[in-house]
Amino acid sequence: MKKLIYSIIAIAMICCAFSTVAQNRWNITAGGSISHNTSKMFDGYSSGWGGGAFIGGGYEINFTSNWSLNPQIEINYINNGNVVKDKTTNEKYYSAWGDFWNLNIPVIASFRFPVSDNLGIRFGVGPYLQESLAGRKYKYLRSNEEKESLHGSFQNRFNVGIQGEAAVETGNHFSYMFRVNYPFAKENWMGKIITLSLGIRYSF
Repeated sequence: MKKLIYSIIAIAMICCAFSTVAQNRWNITAGGSISHNTSKMFDGYSSGWGGGAFIGGGYEINFTSNWSLNPQIEINYINNGNVVKDKTTNEKYYSAWGDFWNLNIPVIASFRFPVSDNLGIRFGVGPYLQESLAGRKYKYLRSNEEKESLHGSFQNRFNVGIQGEAAVETGNHFSYMFRVNYPFAKENWMGKIITLSLGIRYSF
């Protein structure tokens, strides 16, 4: 895990060293999301989705008109939507609902190409680091209830994953994106939660 973190930092530093400052741009992002607990369910049962949001900023390092690297830092709110229902009756069987405030640090490599003078398409992918800053869980099974607040060590609240995105760029400043975040760690405080997001980015 430490090697991966050091590698991401090293890549970002090297890219900064070999890029031209005049080519690079700061940006801010914001949007909404839905999240889903990907833990395996019993046959005949399904887990729901929960709403969330994110806001952050980044620094886009442009190597050419097509290729760029964008280190970012974001704060996001996630609701795992983990209410388990019987698919046949649609009745709630079990709830392990939780919401979390996280610090995310993605490093996204992107390729863009123009469609017209004021329209472009951008695709990006890269790793992200995540640390849960605050959160709570609520568990319910029949008449038994249990509530729990965020606790544990840095490692228990840490995750790493992959982020992919597709965006439409309009003009020189605005872009509209769809993103997918998929975590690798299964046994941590949040669990394994996939997140789909729609957002807007403004580049200065």
